[in-house]
Amino acid sequence: MISSFLREIQFRIQGKAGIINNAMIRSISLQVVQETLKERVLPAHIFCAGMVSLMAKAFFLGFRPHWLVLYTTIQWPLLFYIVYQDFAAKKKLFYFVELCWVFNFLGWGIVFLEIATAVGGIDPLFSDSVRNRLGYAFFVVVNGPLAFSVIMNSNALVLHDISKTSGVFIHFNPALVSYALRWRPVWTGSQSWSPFDNNGSFFASMTPAAHEYKGVGDAFLVYLLWLVPYALWLLVTCEILLSVPNRSSFKDLHKKLPGNTLSSKCWAYVIGHMTCSGTTFLCSQYFYSSFMLHTAWITGLLLYSAWLGSKYYSYTYGGDRVAKRLEERLAETEKAK
Repeated sequence: MISSFLREIQFRIQGKAGIINNAMIRSISLQVVQETLKERVLPAHIFCAGMVSLMAKAFFLGFRPHWLVLYTTIQWPLLFYIVYQDFAAKKKLFYFVELCWVFNFLGWGIVFLEIATAVGGIDPLFSDSVRNRLGYAFFVVVNGPLAFSVIMNSNALVLHDISKTSGVFIHFNPALVSYALRWRPVWTGSQSWSPFDNNGSFFASMTPAAHEYKGVGDAFLVYLLWLVPYALWLLVTCEILLSVPNRSSFKDLHKKLPGNTLSSKCWAYVIGHMTCSGTTFLCSQYFYSSFMLHTAWITGLLLYSAWLGSKYYSYTYGGDRVAKRLEERLAETEKAK
């Protein structure tokens, strides 16, 4: 099997190998193949857990929407712990100050409080009106900039790779939960949906506050609660972010940002972020009022992530990744001559 794979790789790069002969290709092909396959090993337990989780979410969404909310809320701390370990090892901890992670922390925390309120553990922290407006604000944010990040970051559903899958669940899970909360009457056939409806919480439909006006302005105010301190932090630490080995969103993008100074690049990043987020707010507000649009959006995001995941597997195990590595190794060998 390895020998046939090697022949396929050789065939792919023969047109690019130039003066490098087949003997040299064969001398290092096996080593490159073995290194690549070892690097991309599939942990069976992670893949199995990912498949079971996806099937559970599909079942809950169609049969018991409120179970999906409970399941994802309980699942969040475990997933965060796994991602934290991965980010710490790869020097990515600065990513946790970005919008997606901060709103995940806040959003799942508020949902947990709402669940505790629903089962009688604590009293509501806010009035019905404030809780409904807050729910709408989070709906707009998670279906706006968070969900659009699935496309912007090309989040691939690669079930054996927790780092790649984390990009999907932190950007897509909140939108999926908001979908279940918003459109539960489609499945239940009524406006009542315990435990959330009877206590005035997120998207409640049995309290007068549910019918009060909700606007994008609430979402923008909630967004500013993150943006203002983030902008100040970025302006103060931008030089440090570029000098340390740790990765950050600003460090990833600063070379492409307009401006001649670091401070101007920081402002360009902040203004660009605010502009893009504001645009997505205007789009996501329509998902709140249209079941068809929201369904198409959620389905499209899932299909997009699954498609990118399939392309990743094809690239990794179809020979393209090995061919690329082999070309790089051969170029290094030729250069060293």
